[in-house]
Amino acid sequence: MDQLNREQLASRALELREVAAPLAWSCTYRGQRNPDGSCEVWAEEIRADGLSETGVHQESRRSLPLHLNVRNHSPTGFEWGYGGSGPAQLALALLIDVLGDVELAQRHYQDFKHEIVAGWKASWTITAREIREFVGRRNRTS
Repeated sequence: MDQLNREQLASRALELREVAAPLAWSCTYRGQRNPDGSCEVWAEEIRADGLSETGVHQESRRSLPLHLNVRNHSPTGFEWGYGGSGPAQLALALLIDVLGDVELAQRHYQDFKHEIVAGWKASWTITAREIREFVGRRNRTS
């Protein structure tokens, strides 16, 4: 499959996820720099069973994996607020987590780092939808 067709398919998959995801799943990512300088990053997921009459919701919180097996920018952990290796690791991990596509995440994480992650302050929040929208805009312009 040539590169253009792959990117068109990836862009279409993102659009379909955006339509379907709010019905069944939403995820918010949060980061916090602690007083000792350490950083915490986690995902808060809400899953809804839209098929039942009660619309049961399940909430969970989980740590975001580093994904060092894909790229090893920062084995000491995530960072943000500048354009270095810790922010690169965070950008990559966020995109992999949201997109579920390592190749697509690798194509866009450096731009995501520079445009989004580098500007975050001591604490931040971003939704999976906002991340999908960022990548969707990149796919349409490339």
